[in-house]
Amino acid sequence: MTTSASPIAPPTETTSRPPGRLLRPERLALLPPTRLSASRALVHRMTAQGWRVECLEFAVDAASRGRVRYRVHTPSGPFDFVAFSFTPKLEGRTSRIVGTDWDMTGALFDGIADEEDLEHTRRELPKLYEGRATAHTLVWCRSNRSLRLFEHVVGAPAAGRQPDARRLWDVGYLMRNTGLDGNGTFGTRSFAALPGNHPLAAPPHAQMLAAYLMREFAADLADHLARHRGGAGAVPLDPELRRCLGLGNASALGLVFFTGNHPRLVDRWLTLREQALVQALYARRGAPHLAAVRDRIERTVRFHEQDPTVYGVFGSPARLAASLRRALQALDAVADAAAHDALPRLWTRWNADLDEAAVEALAGVLIDSVPDLTDPLVDRQRVDETLVRRPEVCVADLLAHVEDAYAWALGIDLGAPGALRHVWYKSRAAEEPRRGPREEVTEGLDWQLNVPRSVQALVRELRAADPRETVGAFCVRHPGHRDTVARIQGLAEAELHSPHMNTADDSFVPVHIVRFLNSAVHGLDKTADSAGRNVLGLLFHGAPTRRTLHEEHGADWVLPARPAAAEHDEEPA
Repeated sequence: MTTSASPIAPPTETTSRPPGRLLRPERLALLPPTRLSASRALVHRMTAQGWRVECLEFAVDAASRGRVRYRVHTPSGPFDFVAFSFTPKLEGRTSRIVGTDWDMTGALFDGIADEEDLEHTRRELPKLYEGRATAHTLVWCRSNRSLRLFEHVVGAPAAGRQPDARRLWDVGYLMRNTGLDGNGTFGTRSFAALPGNHPLAAPPHAQMLAAYLMREFAADLADHLARHRGGAGAVPLDPELRRCLGLGNASALGLVFFTGNHPRLVDRWLTLREQALVQALYARRGAPHLAAVRDRIERTVRFHEQDPTVYGVFGSPARLAASLRRALQALDAVADAAAHDALPRLWTRWNADLDEAAVEALAGVLIDSVPDLTDPLVDRQRVDETLVRRPEVCVADLLAHVEDAYAWALGIDLGAPGALRHVWYKSRAAEEPRRGPREEVTEGLDWQLNVPRSVQALVRELRAADPRETVGAFCVRHPGHRDTVARIQGLAEAELHSPHMNTADDSFVPVHIVRFLNSAVHGLDKTADSAGRNVLGLLFHGAPTRRTLHEEHGADWVLPARPAAAEHDEEPA
């Protein structure tokens, strides 16, 4: 995911949020999806450019065995997607990468895939680590059916009636993604090789297109099986119900590793988001724009009031909706709505009066209220992730920078009880990330990138060194600090690259970082936590389906309302 890009102008001093506030994991977890989020940005681009999705083949039998092919037509050329469908079985079924059986596997190709490509993929994809993709494969993917819903969405239409709308709304998906692998994984094409004008150049749009097509396949498969079962009496799934269904997704500790390993990408995402907020605050569009902001806040309130998800670590949707209603009261109190500073004054009041979750939800509303200003920022999300060293700098200058820029890391007491209790290791079975108490993982290699620990160790050596010594000479004497020095120097001009966290601490809650990537970056809705490690949510909740995609340029599909039929259906047993 590397490319050169124009520099990002930082927000002005009067409007930027201090990194110390924004980079707390608890705060990052509150950032909602916006038009900058990958899945939403992709769909907006697909509709704006008139992309079309054509089903080329649907050769699946009544036992769900077979092959399906789609072609995505874009102004820059086609993408092909193949899905291999299987009869579901519980043996080997898991949402983790260690699974050996899936209800569906698939691949997204950069361009047209011929029979040789398709056969190679059919043979290699099930091997995962031992398999290899073709040279122009962008993504390998896998998914399993929802055990709570899929059979109902086949059985009801097969019997000539629509499924229970409330059940569809409460579950939200027919299939759950269990793997979206690209950017070199299993031999897929590296995204760094994609030119800057490629339709999927922004990270991680290729995975999101594969996920969108998985969602379409799930609904198409349910309709197909209903026709097999019900014959002439079967009915297709109602378009409104189909649209409210997203693709289920579960993510875990690997996203904590990702955040630490891609600091320049994290900085670019967050910097662009802050720039988008500043642009929205000073758009100066008067009373009509303020009325549109009000409508969007009301829509956000409704979405959270209708959210049936049960949350654990994260706050309840009802509480967030109540806070947003207070924001509406403040907005209605603005008498001079046409004034150019109405939104900045409201923003100041919201920050003073409301909780953090409501403030970040309102930031998302503002960002999305000016799509003409926000959408162009998506093209600037790619960044060169190379960390450039400066060996000629003297130790004194490096130490001064570290003591200033990493004061948060130096202020953490690593000697406190529990501060370094946990290690991060990889499972023997599938190299999945794990986190556990040090006393229980006596043989595991600690893989964590712990910025406070690394910075504090470096500073101890820098303070003991000759301040006139070059950093290059220092690293020759202390090779164990080379990676830390490279990270610090390579990020010297960035501010938002590293969440302020000690990942080894007893009190660290991984799902805060997992939710940040899932919600703010990827664009998942209804992101609930599980066991403090996993985040479950929905991709493309309410997005246009492939049948309406090319007709919906400018449509505001996010934050869907509960289907009208669900208001009358009885609660599921």
